[in-house]
Amino acid sequence: MSLRIKISEQEILERPNDAQLGSYVRAKYFTIKEINEESNVLDMGQIPDYDDYDKCVMCGKESPYKVSTHIDMRYGYESGVGQMCFTPSICEKK
Repeated sequence: MSLRIKISEQEILERPNDAQLGSYVRAKYFTIKEINEESNVLDMGQIPDYDDYDKCVMCGKESPYKVSTHIDMRYGYESGVGQMCFTPSICEKK
């Protein structure tokens, strides 16, 4: 399986060096790959904006992590469930 990663000129210019750009592209790749594997959806139009902040799947509160942040670098992410509150013990469940 191959994936195409689209990066705008603005996204490139916002990263001042190649290391940051490489990290951004890698995070974008893993996010797209994870979404495709979990939902078996190949329609790139359904992928969230990478500059948006992820939300808690329990209460909907915005987390401190952008969608582009790899799950290994997050606190409160549950594999197979999604992003939980940054402090799960005080999640404001609806």
